[in-house]
Amino acid sequence: MAPFSASALKEKAAQVKSAGIKSYSSAREKLSSASGGPSTTKAAKSPPGPGPGPPPPPSRKISLTQKNSVNVGGHSRSEDNTTDDVDEIIDWANLSHEDKQVFFAWLDEFFARYLDLNPSSTLRVPVPATENLNNNTHSTPSPRTSPSLPSRRQDVSFSAGRRRQVSSSEPLSSDVESAATSTTTGRRTLPPVLSQRGPPKINFSTKPSVPTEVSEPPQFNASTKPAYHATVSPSPDLQMSFPPPAVNGSAAADLASYMHPSTIWDTDWYTSNSPIPPYLNGSPEIRFSGSLSYSGGGVQNKMTARGVILFSDLSICWYSVTYGGKGGSGSGSGSGHVPPPTRWARFRPRPEPILSGEILRRASEIYGTVVAAFAERAVASGRPVARGECWDIAHEALLHAASLWQDDAPILSTSRAHGHLIFCGKPGLGKWRGGDDRFRAGDIIEWRSVRIGLAQPQSQSYGGGGGGGAFALLGDPDHTSVLVEDIVVPPSRYGFTDGESVRLADIGLLTVVEQTAGRAPQRTSYDLARLQEGEIWVYRPLGMVEYLGSTLSVDIPPGLETYAI
Repeated sequence: MAPFSASALKEKAAQVKSAGIKSYSSAREKLSSASGGPSTTKAAKSPPGPGPGPPPPPSRKISLTQKNSVNVGGHSRSEDNTTDDVDEIIDWANLSHEDKQVFFAWLDEFFARYLDLNPSSTLRVPVPATENLNNNTHSTPSPRTSPSLPSRRQDVSFSAGRRRQVSSSEPLSSDVESAATSTTTGRRTLPPVLSQRGPPKINFSTKPSVPTEVSEPPQFNASTKPAYHATVSPSPDLQMSFPPPAVNGSAAADLASYMHPSTIWDTDWYTSNSPIPPYLNGSPEIRFSGSLSYSGGGVQNKMTARGVILFSDLSICWYSVTYGGKGGSGSGSGSGHVPPPTRWARFRPRPEPILSGEILRRASEIYGTVVAAFAERAVASGRPVARGECWDIAHEALLHAASLWQDDAPILSTSRAHGHLIFCGKPGLGKWRGGDDRFRAGDIIEWRSVRIGLAQPQSQSYGGGGGGGAFALLGDPDHTSVLVEDIVVPPSRYGFTDGESVRLADIGLLTVVEQTAGRAPQRTSYDLARLQEGEIWVYRPLGMVEYLGSTLSVDIPPGLETYAI
């Protein structure tokens, strides 16, 4: 193969620039084709050399198996290079420094785009002084702009996050050739030659198999469905602020835990005339009854303080403390050894949240009618009930019912609880508790920090003015009223099971009797659909023995199931 001539190479470089060569392989083919035939340039001749040049470098085989897509002159051309290996010899010995600089600049830009690197600005290749082959004079041509490459189609093998990194410390695979480097002045260091085989093949063995048939879903095993327990709160999404939370499930269980011998007491609180544990003394959430008894005599005299507490969550706890010492004091005054006090406690947790519709209807007939009639008579009298507070009208009505039904008096108002809870709610959402299908006259309603719409023009209203679009503010923070008309909830929409969600708009209007300080009892109607703020509870008066199993007595009824910590 004849060696390259510099003039032929310059002419071919001009052809490369004008034709917009798009790949390194096509440029190499064009240069090699020029060396195969006679030179067509008449002005340039090969300078005589001092002797035969160095032998040509050994040929290398390049497997062209990639499909190159180039865009020349606005037309897309696809080349499928699946030919056999091609032997190609390039005589680099006769390339001038100027031409080598052009090629290296062109290759820098090619690899920068091929590797998705940020290409630098257009390179201005300084060309050193060269010998003019025609007149043998030296000149320094102006810097030449290296040819630019067109944009390359994005290679999926170099997408974000999957770009192949080549480290100088890692050995290249057998199909990757090391790039030649040179210390010659002005020569650029070539990047490593990439494999010509393209990206690695996809391993289809890791592809999940696709079933030929769609299997039927597994049958539901009804036997594994957990049983429903009424003691578990069915509505955890509706968190109410009353009754207060308990650590052990109920306030009575918390008191039984306090009475356990492992609890350290700081004071002899049980020696007082009202033996109430210190953390409950003065609490509005309890009803208390207690007694003191003596046994023995002299220095062996012992005293026993007994108590029973009904909490606002309607759990109940019985307890006692027996202590002794000279003079009946547990402080250890006087001579002799004073044994530590003996503690005892039993409790019943809060009652079941659901009762049958029959029990609730019968309770309304027995106690509810009495409570509603008491409230209506209070309106007719035009005089405030008891202190005139809102809570008084419900409490006095239950006391009146207890005087009529002494064998099983209703549960008296304990804080804001007035019997069995049948409903609780907030704006837009309510939960049904119990088995009755309606609110009934004589039910007692508790409000907390409520803003609610008045159902019709009122002669007087609490905080809202007249009717129409007026609103009432109930509770500072609490307010009590007595329902005096039945409210039927659409039976076609609800099953009235415990924890069932109920739309407040389906309940409708609540007509109640209420009083506030300085005002006589009066009738008022509220629209639950217009409840905007606050909370509401509805209670059904119920016999205490029937519901809780005991009255507020320090003696536990025989046969009543109780629990200990």
